[in-house]
Amino acid sequence: MTLQNQLSADARLQVEPCVSRFRAAYADPPYLGLAKAFYGDMHPHAADYDNPETHRLLIERMMDEYDAWAMSLHEPSLRKILGMCPEDVRVASWVKPFASFKKNVTRAWTWEPVIFSWHRGRKRTIQQPTWRDHIAEPIAMMRGFPGAKPAKFCYWVFDGLNLEPDDDFADLFPGSGAVSRAWEAWRLRAAPEQFSLYG
Repeated sequence: MTLQNQLSADARLQVEPCVSRFRAAYADPPYLGLAKAFYGDMHPHAADYDNPETHRLLIERMMDEYDAWAMSLHEPSLRKILGMCPEDVRVASWVKPFASFKKNVTRAWTWEPVIFSWHRGRKRTIQQPTWRDHIAEPIAMMRGFPGAKPAKFCYWVFDGLNLEPDDDFADLFPGSGAVSRAWEAWRLRAAPEQFSLYG
């Protein structure tokens, strides 16, 4: 390589910064206060998530490692967990038109909060469909794993995070594998599912 070519190559390195992939995560940890009861037989460390400190560490990890993230939780823990989050997070809702009712429980809580953080997120353009902060979708049936999420819920999360097919997406609690399967299906579609999310 001549000196001139070497100088040209060095110049390109200076003006062409390395572009890292957008990193996003979805967390569906065992819900605070229900971890041992629901998952104690499935994982030796499930009970750790009955400790609020474990959820705080999870949030800190997502803030450090990812550009945007979403986290599922149940309504009774919202007050405590939201207090662990930065002030700019937002709370969205998954409403369940069909949900399991408990015997002798006379009020049915048929929604779950989902916390979204876009602290280094990709901005939406006015050309994109407007994302809504709620989705109505029945619970997943016959998955053999408590808390498994339906595919349409997952598509809504991906759209809310404004993901693109080549992004680096992490399902932090694979569980049934439903979220990872939904991501593979979503990212291979030429027209992402957001165009029919809201009927």
